[in-house]
Amino acid sequence: MAPGDPEASERTDRQKMRERAVRQLMAALTALFFTFTAIGGMFLWHDSTTRGVIRTHQVRSATADVLQALSDAETAQRSYLLTAAPRYLDQVRQSRAMAQATAARLVKLTRDNPAQQGRVRRLQNAVAQRIVVIDRIVSLSRAGDAAGAVRIVMGDESLAASAAVRALTEELDAAEARLHAEREARARAAKALLALSLVAFGLILAWLFVKMNRDIGLDREIEAEQVEQLRQLLAERELLIDEVNHRVKNSLQQVASVVRLQARALELGPAREALDKTLTRIMAVGRVHEQLYKGEGAYGQFDAGAYAEELARDLVKSLARDDVRLTTEVDSVELDMRRAAPLALVLNELVTNAVKYGCPAGRPGEIHVGLRAQGDRYRLSVSDQGDGLPKGFSITSTNTLGMRAVAALAKQLGGRLEVERRSGGATFAVAFPRRA
Repeated sequence: MAPGDPEASERTDRQKMRERAVRQLMAALTALFFTFTAIGGMFLWHDSTTRGVIRTHQVRSATADVLQALSDAETAQRSYLLTAAPRYLDQVRQSRAMAQATAARLVKLTRDNPAQQGRVRRLQNAVAQRIVVIDRIVSLSRAGDAAGAVRIVMGDESLAASAAVRALTEELDAAEARLHAEREARARAAKALLALSLVAFGLILAWLFVKMNRDIGLDREIEAEQVEQLRQLLAERELLIDEVNHRVKNSLQQVASVVRLQARALELGPAREALDKTLTRIMAVGRVHEQLYKGEGAYGQFDAGAYAEELARDLVKSLARDDVRLTTEVDSVELDMRRAAPLALVLNELVTNAVKYGCPAGRPGEIHVGLRAQGDRYRLSVSDQGDGLPKGFSITSTNTLGMRAVAALAKQLGGRLEVERRSGGATFAVAFPRRA
């Protein structure tokens, strides 16, 4: 990558943007967490202040109820003093019980406020004193001492008890009114802060949503760029390999031309025959590379079926045996480049041997070439209709270079060489697995 390359600079900038986006996302998630925690605290604070306001209302209402219960008891007491009707005695008992119960409830409502607790205790004492006065008046009335009852009603003790209760209820209500105002102010502040926290939470969520969409777009752009780069690299690699295969094929053709010229310069004999075999082997491998760069199939794949049929016909033609009939039965077999050359050499040897030994000169013959898929294996076979194999023939004991090469190449394919003897000819086959 050259210094100052604009594409490299752009990729670096995008990488920095991506890293910055990750840092911003982490910061936003942290802020979101703290905002959520703050909202939880605001909810608790708002709930606490709201309960405080409600409790203040309850205290003020209970204070008014105490005063009203004592007033009802005094009214029922005066009515009984004037009429001596028993029903007013029941009203007195109910009102005094209500006053005592409400005063006790005030103690519970003000347990979180020591100052108010003191006022409530004094109010309880004043209520108790006022109830004692009411009971004495009722007792004198029931005993027939109306004059004594009236003296108590008009006396200083009764008036002082009533004034004490009234003064304490007013003091208690005033204190609760101030407390109510304070708690309402806190409740409004908590509500405002809660609203602000929710707005901040919503803004952070909206920002995160926008940011994530932008980051996703950036990621897609980077991924698309990477995919395009990989596609370009793959295209360049395919082009390079095709060029290599083309050059190898041309080089092999040049070697084959030299071997052909050398063979023609020799008279018929073992040396000429060895050079001819070498020539066919070179041409077989050259055809593999030719098909690899000319093929229209998958990249790096070799159509062994089409190759086997074409090579067999060219070999029979090159050996000038017009009297040899060739039949083929091949499937479309896709092999990778590593197994293409070994298969080509095996087929070259087997077809050449079949023409040479299975179809003697001067006698018409027939050769069958097959490449079929059988389960999880492929089977390449070459059959002839000749005189068959000589007695005692064995692949392991043969000393011919061709057969030893075929056996070695079969192992390289992951298979083995098989021989089938027949009364009219022979079959050589190589079975090898579909996957290397």
